[in-house]
Parts: sequence; structure tokens; C-alpha cells
Amino acid sequence: MSNTADKKTNGKKNTGLKEYKILNEHSSFSVREAYAGIRTNLLFSEHSEKCAIFAVCGASENAGKSLSCINIAISFAKIGKNVLIIDSDMRHPSINKALRIKKNTGLSDVLAKLTKDIPIISTDIKNLCILPAGSIPPNPAELLYSNRFDKVLEACSERFDYIFIDTPPLNLVSDAAMLAEKVDGYIFIVRAGSDTTNGIRFAVETVTKVNGKIAGFVLNDVNEKTAGYKSGYGGYGGYGGYGRYGKYGYGRYGKYGRYGKYGSSYANKYDSVEFADKKFTEADEKKETAVKEKKEPEKEPEKES
Repeated sequence: MSNTADKKTNGKKNTGLKEYKILNEHSSFSVREAYAGIRTNLLFSEHSEKCAIFAVCGASENAGKSLSCINIAISFAKIGKNVLIIDSDMRHPSINKALRIKKNTGLSDVLAKLTKDIPIISTDIKNLCILPAGSIPPNPAELLYSNRFDKVLEACSERFDYIFIDTPPLNLVSDAAMLAEKVDGYIFIVRAGSDTTNGIRFAVETVTKVNGKIAGFVLNDVNEKTAGYKSGYGGYGGYGGYGRYGKYGYGRYGKYGRYGKYGSSYANKYDSVEFADKKFTEADEKKETAVKEKKEPEKEPEKES
């Protein structure tokens, strides 16, 4: 592990906390209490003295998992715990950007053996460090499932009390499911008014099929007024409107984004976005050809003179 835990903020103080709705002293009481409640539940759910490792996941691309991951980690750092956030969303990393940290080598570079040291980076928040995603690799799922990632987690566990792993959306790619044997539990982030029951059910089944343990659910972006209460997780309201993934839920994960034209079920089925995309593009082309042939009017038989 690298001993150079330098701050990479381009020499500027992190002034983007409010913009990204990151937990800080200016956050509303309800938001701070909501995360304190999550922290308490997680503290009492883990009785081991070893470093606890949680995967923070979501069913959809706009659940708000990355922001929630950061804020949960901050809530632990605030009580003196040494906390590490690992950005395992190597297709669309966002942790370093949200924390205003310069893009650097990271997890993918370590797992691909492009660097020997683990580039842990300090943040402006006391007791909080991050391991960025690094360069975008062609095979992130395979890298996360590798023994080398086990060694990374083992090394980091010796230094930190808690590790939170930000993962890609479960219903788009299978990367998060690869972590079932490596983490103590999955923290599901659910966005009110956006995530569907079927989508959440599918994501939960994806985790349970690989014997993953679910630590709990966090309901995000709740409107306190319409929900009819002013406490608990209602304070999450206002997290960026449509979030960081685009106004209509597509963003860079969307219909034609990094995760493949046809989304999760196809990508999971074929274990490769590229293969799935090719397979179903061919299927669409065949379908279009069949439709065209059907639309062409049949030629009337020539009348005999």
C-alpha cells in the first residue's frame, strides 16, 4: 500500500460540498440525523473486531448510491472511525469528482498490475480516504472477482475500520454481484418515486442468488411533505433533482451509454455488454428486415389475355 496519502485537490479547498449535497456542518438536521440512524444500525449489525466492508449498491442508475456511499462514510468518519471509500464503478467513476479530487491512478490500475502501490488518497474530511476507480478497463467484472482484489481489501483492512465500496447499478451490469464473497453486506439505496418494485426485486434476487448478505435499505430522495412525516429518512429530499445520471434516468449509464444499448438483463445474461449489444443488434436488424418484407405488397398475378 502506498504511504503517500496526498491530497489531490489541485491546491484548492473542497468547496463543492453543498453543490453535491455531501454531508457537512451546513446539512439540515433531518439529513444529519438520517445518516446517524443508518450509522447506528450498521454499527450494531457488525460485532466483529475486524474491518467491516460494505458494498453500497442500487438497482438503477439514478438511485443516488454514490452520494449515499460518500455520506454514510462521512458519518462514520465524524465519530473517529478511519474510513475508506473504494470506487469500484470503473465504467463511470464519480467519487473523486464529487469530492473534488484530481483524477489519478486507482483500483483498476492496481488490479491490472499496472502499479504495485495502492493509491490511497486523503480527502479534506478528517479520517476519510478514497481509492479512486482509476483508468476505465475493458473487463471490470473480471477484475473485481480476481484474487488480486482480495489482496487489496486485505491490505486496506489493516489500516481502516470501515470500507465502503461504491458499485455500479445491479440491474445494468453484474459487477456488484461479484463482491458477494468479499463484503460483509450490501447496503441498498432506493430512490423514492423512481425505483420500481420489480426493479428492486430483481436487484435483490441478483444478490441473494450469489449468497450475498443484505445489510439494509436506504430510501433516498423522499419528499417530506408528500410523505407525510418530517423525520427519519425524509431528510434526503432534494438530492440533485434527477441526480448525476441525467434528467431522464439515462445519463452515461443510459440507453446508449457505457453499459450497453439494451441495459442490464441482456448484459447479465451474456456476461458481456459488448457481446449482448452485438447479439441484440443483430436480432433487431433481423426483426426490421422481417417487418419490411411483411409490409411489401404482394404482386398481383398477371391476368391471362
